[in-house]
Amino acid sequence: MNIIKKLIGASALAAMIAISAAQLSAEREPDLGKNFTVSDSPETTVFNLQHPSINRHVHDYREHKPAPAAPAAPAPVDDCAPGLVADSIDQYGVSLSKSAPATVALNEPYAYSYTVTAKQDLKRVVVQEQIPAGAVYVSSNPEAEVSGSNVTWTLYNLAKGTQAPLELMVKATSVADLSSCATVTTYQDACTTTAVGVPELAIVKTTPNEQVLVNTGVPWDITVTNTGNFCAYDVVVTDTLPAGVVHESGNSQLVAELGTLAPGESRDIIVNTTAAATGEHCNVAVASSSNAGSVQDDACVKVVEAGLEVTKAGTSMQFVGKQASYQIVVRNTGDVPLSDVVVKDTVPAQNKLLAAPLAQINGNTATWTTRLDAGESKNFDVTVMGLAEGTFCNQVSAASAAYGLNGADDACTEWRGYPALLIEVIDTEDPLLVGEETTYVIQITNQGTAADTNVGLNVQLPSELSLVSAAGDSKGIISGNNVNFAPYAVLNAKEIIQFRVVAKAVSVGDARFRAQMSSDLLKTPVPEEEATQVY
Repeated sequence: MNIIKKLIGASALAAMIAISAAQLSAEREPDLGKNFTVSDSPETTVFNLQHPSINRHVHDYREHKPAPAAPAAPAPVDDCAPGLVADSIDQYGVSLSKSAPATVALNEPYAYSYTVTAKQDLKRVVVQEQIPAGAVYVSSNPEAEVSGSNVTWTLYNLAKGTQAPLELMVKATSVADLSSCATVTTYQDACTTTAVGVPELAIVKTTPNEQVLVNTGVPWDITVTNTGNFCAYDVVVTDTLPAGVVHESGNSQLVAELGTLAPGESRDIIVNTTAAATGEHCNVAVASSSNAGSVQDDACVKVVEAGLEVTKAGTSMQFVGKQASYQIVVRNTGDVPLSDVVVKDTVPAQNKLLAAPLAQINGNTATWTTRLDAGESKNFDVTVMGLAEGTFCNQVSAASAAYGLNGADDACTEWRGYPALLIEVIDTEDPLLVGEETTYVIQITNQGTAADTNVGLNVQLPSELSLVSAAGDSKGIISGNNVNFAPYAVLNAKEIIQFRVVAKAVSVGDARFRAQMSSDLLKTPVPEEEATQVY
């Protein structure tokens, strides 16, 4: 109990001492005013950030007697949860905000935090800070330029609305109020840029065919390009034709004035000539400019004599539905090899392509690709079938694209049709009882490819049957148990005619109904029989 009382007494005494000290400090501390002092210039704004709570020394400016021999202790910093002190400036297209802890401990690193905000596009912004006396530099982020107590950040190309954070770490080395001032300065530049360029010409000359036939056209393509980054002035192209190649103008030197070519611009020139003599001929073109020098390129063509011949022969007459054969002969009549000869045989729609050995077949077209040395010939075979009557021609072509060679021929065949008659007989009722009737249906079909004429039909009923009636596509003449139908004048290909004979069973037996077909083209009548059982 005595110990508790003593502790309570000691606590009360300490509180009284603290209150007295606080009162004394309040009485003696000068009026510091606001925490910030700001000084502005046309381009630079300075602000001062003070830390009034860091171990302030209390001075009494009133007249007083000398203090006791022992100096008074500094007033304690009693804020154990310190906040921040902050200030900002807003001027000349930029704003700068700054903050720092209100209190720190001796030898404790602490940070000054800054935010630079661009209110317009800025080329360069300089932020300067002076480390206060009683503190030393520790670090900066981003790294700043440090000279003594001066710290400088230089920021480039800040777009409008950009925020740039800065941080300066220092350490308190003495017990004192640490005040620091930051300045921000903006710079706007008046700049000009002069580009230095170099014109540079490039020329490309080509011909679409490396080999051509004598007396055929030879086109030359010339392309001039300014590959530099500056205009090329007074560009002129001079094309010198070799012997063996002629221009319609009769001139061997052709000139084209192109004028100015912008950087990257190209101009095309087409020169059309004719190969006048065999051999290899090279054509040189030169492009020149008043400020870009000259360049040249050439292209060569080989002029040759070449020839290609194709012939075709085959069956001159054949019946529709049967086969016909054709022989194709392709010959290189020139003095140079032909490596790309294409032979194409086209069968008419009235025929069907059946075979073409070694060819690629697509529908009614057969195609061969082959090589022919000088003077060489090759044979190709084609087999077709006729689908319709008439005379139709089978065409073949041969070509060599390398030299522009073409040849063609055809072979014609007369396709004749022929009739093919089919007779069919059926009974509608089988078997029969005596007294019952059945109908015999006789059908004649021309399965051939040509018409037949005067198609006749004769029927004979057996003794087991008696004739009731007869009708059909021609009139029937009845004679006892026989019916003779009048000839059908023209039975076309694929046409069908029909006849009906009704008979009655009169006696038991194996009744054999007989029909006989005839025509102008049938040398012998064709019989057909149908059996009917009668019970």
